[in-house]
Amino acid sequence: MDDLTPYKNMLRIVYHPMYATSYATAGCESPERVTSMMGGAAGLTIVKPRQCADDDILRCHSKDLLEREKNMPDRFKTACMAAGGAIMAAELAMEGYIAFAVVRPPGHHANPDHNWGFCFFNNMAICIKKLIAEKRIRSATILDIDLHFGDGTDAIFRPLENVQVFNIQSSNPEDFLDETRRALNSAADSDIIGISAGFDQYVLDWGGNLSTGDYHIIGEIAGRFAANKTKGRIFGILEGGYYIPDLGKNLVSLLSGICRGVSSPP
Repeated sequence: MDDLTPYKNMLRIVYHPMYATSYATAGCESPERVTSMMGGAAGLTIVKPRQCADDDILRCHSKDLLEREKNMPDRFKTACMAAGGAIMAAELAMEGYIAFAVVRPPGHHANPDHNWGFCFFNNMAICIKKLIAEKRIRSATILDIDLHFGDGTDAIFRPLENVQVFNIQSSNPEDFLDETRRALNSAADSDIIGISAGFDQYVLDWGGNLSTGDYHIIGEIAGRFAANKTKGRIFGILEGGYYIPDLGKNLVSLLSGICRGVSSPP
């Protein structure tokens, strides 16, 4: 198993106990997803986020969608905290840390005016749009490695030339890694890269595709991109991933790859 000890000072994990609460969603999107993953983060610095504001949500979603979610108060509070966790991870990346937000609910299926797939607000889009609105960045790259196409993120950023979104969808490991390399090799320089880190491509998960070692390679590819094209600014946000026993070790593998990639010479 990868060892994060050499990189502890570089890493920050964003987490709030609210993520492990129960709310109205599908049974597979369980609290154990985040509690299991946090086992892999043992010994790392944990940062507790704040809930996002309505204004943060409205940069990405319609007022009608926001009001509909407010009618589900328990779910709404947790979803706002998940978006707040994404914001915190992005802000930590701007400070020079490699940050990962172990959040639920996930977000990449949340579109401007509708949501589905266990997602309520688009965590990745909310944090990137906030950084742009506050003029902290002008451009961003998003790498989505979830089993399912991130239609919400794509819809939100499709009209914008300054945010490039890559959904990696190849269905065998070698092609998946090659597609990831090609995507980031073709990408323009950006001010930050965010990884929508779904772990449901894992060999024992729904996708039956990627090994734990493959997540290390993906992390290294993304880390090198960050080192070369985003001044080292990189963060990740949990999306899918339902094989609970191995979520922690797959997170460690991804993070160790990122750290190695960022630390490697060009």
